[in-house]
Parts: sequence; C-alpha cells; structure tokens
Amino acid sequence: MTDREKKSMTWAGVLLLGAAAFRFLVVAPAPTEPPLGDRPSIADSLLEAGDAAVEEKERRSRPFEPGETIDPNLAGDEELDRLPGVGPARALQIVQNREENGPFSTVEDLARVPGIGPASVERLRPFLRLGPAAARSVEAGARRGPARSAVAAPGGAPGGAPGGGGLVDINRATAAELQAIPGIGPVIAERIVAYRNENGPFRQVDELTQVAGVGEKTLARIAPLVTARR
Repeated sequence: MTDREKKSMTWAGVLLLGAAAFRFLVVAPAPTEPPLGDRPSIADSLLEAGDAAVEEKERRSRPFEPGETIDPNLAGDEELDRLPGVGPARALQIVQNREENGPFSTVEDLARVPGIGPASVERLRPFLRLGPAAARSVEAGARRGPARSAVAAPGGAPGGAPGGGGLVDINRATAAELQAIPGIGPVIAERIVAYRNENGPFRQVDELTQVAGVGEKTLARIAPLVTARR
C-alpha cells in the first residue's frame, strides 16, 4: 500500500468518525417516553382509578342484609342499583323521575318509571321503605284534590273542558292545574306549557309524548284524565 493510499484511508476513517459523532451529538433522535414503570404518578393515577371502579362495583352489587330497606325518595343511584333487577340505567331513571315529578307517595308510584311494571314493584317492595318525603307528597296531593275535581267547574274553568266530563284540557290548563294530574310533577307541567307556547295547541292527546319526560306509559296513565280541545 502506497503512502498516498494510506493517507486516503486515514482521512476516510476520520470523516466516518466525524459523521458518526455529528449524527450522535447534533441529529440525535428525540428521547422516547420513559416506560410506565418509570412514571410513578401516571401509574398511581391509573391504579387509583381502577381501585375506585372496583369499589363502586362492589358497593352497587352488595346484597341486602336481612331486614335492610332503603327509601327510594332519598337513595342515590348507587344505592338503588343494589335493588334486585335494577341496573345502573334504571337507577338513574328512578332518581330523574322523582326529581322531575316529585317524591314517590307509595311504592306503587315506582311504576311511573319507564321499565318498572307491577311485577317489578312487587319484587322491590320488601326492600323499600317510604319516609317523611312520601307523607308530605300525600298531604300535598290531598290539598290539591283529585285531578278531575281540581279543574272541573260550571261553564268550563280555564283548565276544564266544557262538556268534557271534568277532563283537564291540556291546551288551556295552567302549569298548576296540570300538576293536579297524577304522575305530572312541576317540571313536566312546565314543559307541557312551554311546548304548547312554542308549537301551538296540541291537536290530540297523543302528542304529549313530544314533551320530554312523557313516555308511552305516562300517556296511557293520564290519557283518560285529559283532553285536547282547540
């Protein structure tokens, strides 16, 4: 190998080393995220969230002790989920229904919640108790009087239907008069009035299902008590 060849190889080696150093020091790839084990704060958060989910599931599935009961007017959805045959979605519906329509006066009132029928009511009865909220609801209903007598008046009072046998006219009744209908609380009554103001008179009673919170079961329960005169 000649001296010229030796010098060429030496310079090539120097250039290769320089390129490698440049790539390592200047064009080095961005550091990757450390593995999960090296990030204790994230790992701890995930573990805490997992533990909380497990604990909530255990609370929701905890069986009733002998003689234990809950008040459906006070229990949260987590407690209501413990009732046999009542899942998370139905438990939330029970809470929403009592917030919109007032407390349950009797155990049978639970049937106003979509998906809870007479058979379900009987299955739940041994696990339920009704406290002071139910008593106050019964007293308030007694003061209002029955739906028919509350609105019927000679010549047709504002909420009554002349010649309609004392039926509540959903196109003329005030929110207070609508609340006299069993199963219609203050929230639903206000929604009926608001819907009527925005969309005009109801053409037929069945259109009540267009009001949020009035389903087919509620309609079937109140249909014999109302009319839609125009």
